[in-house]
Amino acid sequence: MEKPHLLPGVSLDVPQRDVVFQSSRVIRRARLLAALRDGLDLLLLAAVDWLFIRWPSARVPFLTRAETLLLLVGINGVLVSYLWIARAFPRWRARRVAATWCAPERERFIR
Repeated sequence: MEKPHLLPGVSLDVPQRDVVFQSSRVIRRARLLAALRDGLDLLLLAAVDWLFIRWPSARVPFLTRAETLLLLVGINGVLVSYLWIARAFPRWRARRVAATWCAPERERFIR
């Protein structure tokens, strides 16, 4: 059997731990607040888009209407990308860290 690549000091034997704090309520609240914040950001973005689409004379000073709409499309792309990467990057990082753990620890992390 091939020896797995673990961090120094990490063993394959995982002792049972005493549960001191149930974090599920805190995690659920944090996820709810993050979803609410993302929803409000998207609502604000939709309101600004609606304003620029419905009001033909709306534009950024020193820019034409076409340049203003192009700027608005760019800002939409940046905000949507930010919302996506703010949720995906921590998940990727946690998986990378969990890859150094032994199999029982990874199973506990995934559950």
